[in-house]
Formats: sequence, C-alpha cells, structure tokens
Amino acid sequence: MHLFYWLSIIIVWHRRQYRHVRNTLVNDLKSVVWRWFQQGAIPEKSLSQALSLVSVATENEPDSTQWRTLNELLLTWGAALLLGSGLIFFIAANWQSMSSVARFALVESALVLALALYLVLRMWAIKRGDPLGFGYTSANAVLFATSVIIGSLLALLGQTYQTGADPWQLFALWALFIVPIALVAGSELLWLLLGLLVNLAVVLYYQTFPGLFGRLFLFDLALEALFLLNLLLHFSFLLLSGKLGALAYIPSYRPQRFAAPLLQHITITIAVFCITLLVIEAIFDGDALVWLGGYLGFITAGALLYNLILKQIFVLAIGGFSLVAVTNSLLLRLVLEGQDPVGMLLVLGLTIIGSTSLLSLWLKQRQQAFQLDRGHDVA
Repeated sequence: MHLFYWLSIIIVWHRRQYRHVRNTLVNDLKSVVWRWFQQGAIPEKSLSQALSLVSVATENEPDSTQWRTLNELLLTWGAALLLGSGLIFFIAANWQSMSSVARFALVESALVLALALYLVLRMWAIKRGDPLGFGYTSANAVLFATSVIIGSLLALLGQTYQTGADPWQLFALWALFIVPIALVAGSELLWLLLGLLVNLAVVLYYQTFPGLFGRLFLFDLALEALFLLNLLLHFSFLLLSGKLGALAYIPSYRPQRFAAPLLQHITITIAVFCITLLVIEAIFDGDALVWLGGYLGFITAGALLYNLILKQIFVLAIGGFSLVAVTNSLLLRLVLEGQDPVGMLLVLGLTIIGSTSLLSLWLKQRQQAFQLDRGHDVA
C-alpha cells in the first residue's frame, strides 16, 4: 500500500512538473514571436495567427482520462508483479516453518485463483466488445502474475525434490511454460519476460557447460550464443508482428499478438553489443579477417533494411555507433603497431570526434527524412 501511495504521489508530481515546463515553453515561444513582430519579421495581420499556432503546437497535454488510464495501467501491472514476487518471498521467508504440503498448496491455490480471475476478466472484456484481449489489459496483468507464480512453482518443485541441479533448467522450463500464456495474452510485457528468461537460460547454460576448452573461451561462447539468440528473437518478432509484410496473405493471422517494439529494440541492442565486442576482441587478437567480413555484412544488411524499408532511427543509431567503435578500434591497433604511437594518438582522437560528429549529422538528416516520409504517408 505504501508503494502504491508513493507511486501516485510521483505521478501527480510529474503531471505538475509537465504543466510547469509546458507553460514555460509556451511563454518562451510567445516571447520569440513577439520579438520577431517588433523586428518586422512578422506583419501585424499575421501576429494573432502566429500566436495561435504557438498555442496549438504546444497543446499536447494529456487529458484527465489519459492520466487516469496511465495510473490504472501502472498500478494494475505493478500489483501483478508485486503479488507474484511477494508469493516467492513469503515462501522463502517461512521455509522452515511451513511443510512441503503447505508450500505446494499455497502456490497451487494462488495459481488456480489467478486463472479463475483471468477467466472472469476475459468474459467481462468480451461482453464489453474486446474479443482479442491483446495489449495492456487487466486480464493480461493477471496472466503476468500467473507467469511469475509458475516460475515460483517450478523453483519450489526443484528445491523440494532436487529435480534440477543446474539453474539454467529452471529458466528454460519457465520460458517454455509461459509461451502459451504469452500467445494468449499478446502482451509486450509477457514477451519481455519470455525474452529475459531465455537469455538467462543461455548465460547460465554456458556457465554450467563451458565446453571442451574449459572456461577460457566462456565469454566468447556466451557472446556468440547471445548474439544469435537475440538476432533470432528480433527478426522473428519483426516477421510475426507484420512489419515485413510476409504474413499479410494469411486471412486469420493477428499480427497484434506479437506487437512488442520494446522487445525488438532490446534484442537488437543486445545483438549489436555482442557482435561489437566479439569483433573488437578479434581485432586485437589478430583474428579479425573473418569476423570483420561477417560484421560488415551484418551492418550493411541492417542499414539497408532499417534505412530503406523499416525506417527506424534507433537501430540505425546503435548500428552506426557500433561501426564507429569497430573502425576506431582497428585504427587503434594500427596506431599501437606503428613507429610513432604517441603522435598517432592525436590523429586517432580527431578521428573519433570526426566520425561521431558525422554520424550524428547523418542520423539527424535521416530522422528528418523519415518524418517527411511519414507526413506524406498520412497525407
């Protein structure tokens, strides 16, 4: 209750701060317009129109209904997360005083109650005209809590009967069991939970089974696996969400079920980060030729896809800065192997500044072009 109280206080404070910033911005813009009028840049007959345009351009404050919807969203999903995790901490804190039967009875009862509550909320939503139930709904928040309870049940099962000696099995089974729930809910947070569990399972797997050469190459193996996994997740959700248009011919297909832009951004960020580290390591280890070839192919394909087809500035930005990091790492190796490394470090510093500046200018130009294209599409 205290957490919900303070969360409400933060939301109210943020709303007041937003109003203050907006009013300040409006006053500043009106001052600029008035100064232009005094300088003769704006004729007298156009002054009122210019001032009204300033008011219209900054009139984007959410109304009371939108604020209430945001509050309900945060409180509902926050309650689902706290209830699910609270069950785990309650059992852990009372492990010695509770029998195994009592533990299982508590978790299974919570699971049954959550599923029953979901059915009630879904029937209510269907009566109100929401047959699909995708997105951030109250019923899906209950499914999110159900997913957390399933994880606690698997952990309780493994701890009680010692069924899984390896931690990666818990997260792998947990991810497997919530796949049907994520498909039914079609909610981004459930897809995010699934992606988190799969990544944790991969990392823990390589910690448990480092491979033939021991833990010497554990870092490289985990990075390679994480790169492939997140790249697969990213393009799978691109395809399933309908952004590539490959599944549009299926009449009963629902791309809204896989609408998870935040998951797509996170997975491509992890993939680019992993391959960037691998290429930089290969540059300084003397085995850069194969890695550089694959990396350049990856960056080129991504630039073509996100610059010409999908037009997403975020992916272009992380790919561009990855290319800057790899290029300057290659130059750093050449500098260190040269005859005058101290003098060439100045050139390297200028190269870093110049490359990041050029990339920022190019990204700004592409963002303006993307906005112009979206304006033409709307028109």
